[in-house]
Amino acid sequence: MLLEFIATISAGVGAAGLMVALRKFTRGGLPKWLAPAAAGLAMLAFTIWSDYSWFARAQATLGPDKIVATSVEKQQIWRPWTYAAPVTTQFIALDKAKTTVDGAMVGTDMYLLSRRGDSAIVPVTFDCLMSRRTDAHGELTGADWISMDQNDPILRTACDRLR
Repeated sequence: MLLEFIATISAGVGAAGLMVALRKFTRGGLPKWLAPAAAGLAMLAFTIWSDYSWFARAQATLGPDKIVATSVEKQQIWRPWTYAAPVTTQFIALDKAKTTVDGAMVGTDMYLLSRRGDSAIVPVTFDCLMSRRTDAHGELTGADWISMDQNDPILRTACDRLR
């Protein structure tokens, strides 16, 4: 988040600097207010670009073996542009490369990624017949199973696309 803040400020300073240079080049032919206006617009444009490109950039860093199972799109009052098109703030991906299949059981790693929060990798096993999952691999006797809806996108991704 600190790097994003620095990049936003840099975009503003760069745009303002460009306007100051253009003002000098035109010998005062451009209005003075153009520099702060350009800085504000550049920072806003960078923020909007960063919001909407985060999902694709985060997905690309995971690699081709990760399959996105579900994503969360939000509209937020402090980002009014999200009312025109909601922005993806979280997603869950499953690791196809680390998948093990044993009958109706599918074991894999589940990646939980969040735009402004902590991310996690959770080892999970899905029981495709009973529509449930547990946060464990390997020995499953005594595991705490969590019931899932048969149409849950995470369960469907594990049972249909990873098997």
